[in-house]
Amino acid sequence: MSDLKNLTDITSEKVKDKSGKIATSDFERNVLEAIKRYSRHRPNTSVVDVTGNGTHDYSLPTGWIEGFSSLVSIEYPVDNVPADYLDQEDYEIYQTTTVKKVRLITYSPAATDSFRVTFTIPRTDTTILDPDEDAVCNLAASLCLEELANVFIHSSDSSIAADSVDYRDKAYKASQRAKRMLQLYKEHLGIKEDDITPPASAVKDLDMKYPGGAERLTHPRWRREKR
Repeated sequence: MSDLKNLTDITSEKVKDKSGKIATSDFERNVLEAIKRYSRHRPNTSVVDVTGNGTHDYSLPTGWIEGFSSLVSIEYPVDNVPADYLDQEDYEIYQTTTVKKVRLITYSPAATDSFRVTFTIPRTDTTILDPDEDAVCNLAASLCLEELANVFIHSSDSSIAADSVDYRDKAYKASQRAKRMLQLYKEHLGIKEDDITPPASAVKDLDMKYPGGAERLTHPRWRREKR
């Protein structure tokens, strides 16, 4: 498991800024930005149990990040084997006049019941998946190299022809390396070249029947179908 310092060190090694134009704080800032972008492609998840109140609407679960989080699944009733997941059509994020709520469309759990909400949250420097650490550093290095290219472009002095050509060459090389690092990141995560920010999550229907087509005793299909 990495931390911010380790990720910053790896990124610095990839950039190899011998000019000293990128400060440690710049490396850290770009690592954090890379983690933010990585979170959009491969978000972390949080699981929270919500106690029923006999209604359809509930406060957003603790840890929900507005503008980022999305529902992955809702399990109800909880702890059945196999697990009972509501169909996607049975719940939604509902906007009231003041706040957003988790709305169970088909069910209204009693105070003796609870349901389990799984939702997406951003990753941090300590929750990056081990196989993805190098890719995240490639993304951070790409951001640093783009900044370095901009520094070289604006450092050119047209009054000194040799220096001007040298800075333009350095800017071009830094920009090309930035593109290559970004490409390595995308290839690792399976992102298409023209993708910018794909969906943070996908909802899969885990509704299942027992072998032979029999229905579940406590959560039969007819109760979940729209009437």
